[in-house]
Amino acid sequence: MARPSRRSFNNFLIIGILMFIAAINLPDYIRAKLAENDKPQHVEQVLPEGVIALMPDHVSPLALKFPDFTLTNGSPWQTDKALDVSATELANRWLNLSGTEIDGDTYSKLKPNLRSPATLVVDRGQHVEPFRLTYYQLPQFWLIQNWENRWLAVSVAPNYLFPFDNQN
Repeated sequence: MARPSRRSFNNFLIIGILMFIAAINLPDYIRAKLAENDKPQHVEQVLPEGVIALMPDHVSPLALKFPDFTLTNGSPWQTDKALDVSATELANRWLNLSGTEIDGDTYSKLKPNLRSPATLVVDRGQHVEPFRLTYYQLPQFWLIQNWENRWLAVSVAPNYLFPFDNQN
């Protein structure tokens, strides 16, 4: 029976040590992967470049207070005014709204034509300062200030953001 050369023996020894290290670390690796899968899956809103969200992903407001009506977070969302869509649908529209940022020069050009500002107050709870988001309706788009005080141009129809029941 031929004995392995010294070089072959060293190679077997190295491979054996690597396999031993892998076997020792395998349970920790499996535990970490299982723990990763057990975490609640948080779907982060992915926006195209140049598009900015009106509110952060992690915000969970208690109420969205508009000048003429309020949406209250319950199961499901509730409203104090008749709408053409559900209160939950409208709340989701506002919470997932995004737009293109307006730079300072463009805002300065638009500022003389800005009339009738309105404010959306996003009530986030008793111990947290609410977001106060100012918005203007312009002929071609909405100009809305997001939670970071950045001005966004949002191109949606007026009835998308304010779908009031026309019967009332």
